[in-house]
Amino acid sequence: MTACHPTSRPTSRPTTRPATRQLARWATPAAAVLLLSACTSTDTTTPTSSEVDGAEVTAGQVSVQNCGRTVTLDEPAQRVVSGWTTSTEVLLAVDEGDRLVGQYNSANGTPSEEYADALAEIPVLSAAALTREQLAAAQPDLIWADGEYLFDGSQLPTIDELASQGTQVLVLSGFCGDDATAATVEDVFTDLDAIGTLLGETSATEELADELRERLDAVETRVADQPETPLVFIADYDGVLYTYDGVYTDIAEKAGGHNLYAGELPPGQYYSEISREDVLSRDPGTIVLLTGPGADTEAAVAGLSELLPGVAAVSEGRVVTMPESDSTNLRVVDGVERLSQALHP
Repeated sequence: MTACHPTSRPTSRPTTRPATRQLARWATPAAAVLLLSACTSTDTTTPTSSEVDGAEVTAGQVSVQNCGRTVTLDEPAQRVVSGWTTSTEVLLAVDEGDRLVGQYNSANGTPSEEYADALAEIPVLSAAALTREQLAAAQPDLIWADGEYLFDGSQLPTIDELASQGTQVLVLSGFCGDDATAATVEDVFTDLDAIGTLLGETSATEELADELRERLDAVETRVADQPETPLVFIADYDGVLYTYDGVYTDIAEKAGGHNLYAGELPPGQYYSEISREDVLSRDPGTIVLLTGPGADTEAAVAGLSELLPGVAAVSEGRVVTMPESDSTNLRVVDGVERLSQALHP
């Protein structure tokens, strides 16, 4: 079925997933029939077809593999809903912001200065998780989601249900399923390739990927002969400390550091609560303090001094602040660069 579109186009904190609640169905059977009648193409030309990764793709369609699924659109996406601030920035970076009809989770990310003004013009469907009603009002043909957790058939329709209604879901590749421990810096290239294909703009995303690769290569060259700096990632929430693994460990390694908690968190978890005593026993050379949107970094560092006065990194001023957003998409490369400069000035 060819989807109908209007003529216009558009904390690092361990977050508890929004409680699901039973909402109205995505569309009533009668509405579905009307939609099919209005949107089904009358073209009787027999299209040619080919296979992409084992799935048949008709000429004119665009298709990618994502989280073990084949995501196929009858034509490049024209109406996109973004589920993460850094994903929104990618579309702005390749000059495709006019395809954005909405964003959600907007309160959970800090826009970069480069894209802040343009991002503020994108309609906010929800500052947090999205509801069925908000999604239906936006009428997207593609949702670029931060994970699969919302598509449970209760909070939102399942991914398969949405596909049957003409809306496809692309998930950030490091956040497939419930386990984000396998996320890496390299995911940015997988995701750029996928979104470029689904937008029909692979030349723009390939050019951007080349620029990012050059920046990462430059960091690798600069820190190649430097000793690894032992460090820990910490977030402080009302005096409760958390540490991180997953993509943060990869960021550290590429920046010339070593995460002392790498591989030590409970299976399947990329964050975990830790005690002050445990941090003190490891006595890291550097602490990377992750900060959320609108955080007062000076106050955050001062608060850490009160919580961990016996840790050398704190008492000797080796605390590096890092925005939580520097962990996905374009911003993960920013994170590698900034951390490498802090560890090896």
